[in-house]
Amino acid sequence: MKSDPGRRQRGAQKIGEILGQTAEQVEKSLGDIAPGLATYVLETIYGDIYQSPVLDSRTRQIVTVAALATLGTAGPQLRTHIGGAMKCGVRREELVEIMMQLVPYVGVAAAINGVIACREVFAAHDAKTT
Repeated sequence: MKSDPGRRQRGAQKIGEILGQTAEQVEKSLGDIAPGLATYVLETIYGDIYQSPVLDSRTRQIVTVAALATLGTAGPQLRTHIGGAMKCGVRREELVEIMMQLVPYVGVAAAINGVIACREVFAAHDAKTT
């Protein structure tokens, strides 16, 4: 995948704003084995999709957290985006309530796993601030 410097710059700025990650961190975590995936994450997801003014970052993070919790197979990404949601102003109570909202639609197991992920992220956040 050919890189676009403008999209990469926009994506790097947005992923930093939402998740507190740098482009270099994304490239280090994916680029050694899947450089095209790192480019896609930075340029398409954060450089294009997240640039739309229709949804604000807070709303995007709520949707992303709900989607990842529903999958049930994306624990690391769920924890990352719970942290991102908090960075975008989503309160802990709201994150737990998102998991409760999943119960009638995707089941108790997905909600429990989501609550466990919330607990882990909250604890890590608290450890950093004390």
